[in-house]
Amino acid sequence: MSDYPEAAARFARETDGHEMTVLHEADGYRHLRFENPQYGAIYRFDLITWPHGLLIRGDGPNFVFSLYPTVDLFEMFRRTAQVGDINAGYWAEKVLAGKIHSWSEDLFRSWVIDETDNYEDHYPGLAKAIDEQILNSDEHSLEYRGSAEYAVASFTHLDYRLRFPDRWEESFEDYSWEFLWACHAIRWGIAQYDAAMATQAVAS
Repeated sequence: MSDYPEAAARFARETDGHEMTVLHEADGYRHLRFENPQYGAIYRFDLITWPHGLLIRGDGPNFVFSLYPTVDLFEMFRRTAQVGDINAGYWAEKVLAGKIHSWSEDLFRSWVIDETDNYEDHYPGLAKAIDEQILNSDEHSLEYRGSAEYAVASFTHLDYRLRFPDRWEESFEDYSWEFLWACHAIRWGIAQYDAAMATQAVAS
């Protein structure tokens, strides 16, 4: 089961009907295109490989991976993929370019709840205040770090103070949707390529 089921579901939904086209293949240099013929460039992505490198580019995710001494990175992704899932942690270490992490509203919300859970007895009404002023506020969006910081700074309830932690104390970053999407795309694209090569081998 995926550690990031929403990312897996999003990828499956957005690439439903995608087909593979081999634009180039020679001596480890590949250019594979995956797209839904009905929609063209929407959610289209390409996998391009060269010795020790792989690029995924498309309508959203753009990442470069590299690993020495592995010549064909398809082999690295095959070997390290977890059963039924991607291997985001290990694959992130091989990224040379691309936005791996981004602000996570879910991690921030969990932190707020954990920070305040033990103080309700000391500050009656704290949970309600937290919910109204931060977690479900009409004034503050938690979609971005800056607005979440402002929500914490603006919070008032009796004499309780909630302090937004420094980055070294608490991280509210998780894998970006672009990176997770790219991981699923690479794993799925290689599976399509392997299936096509197996069919071609049987036919010949």
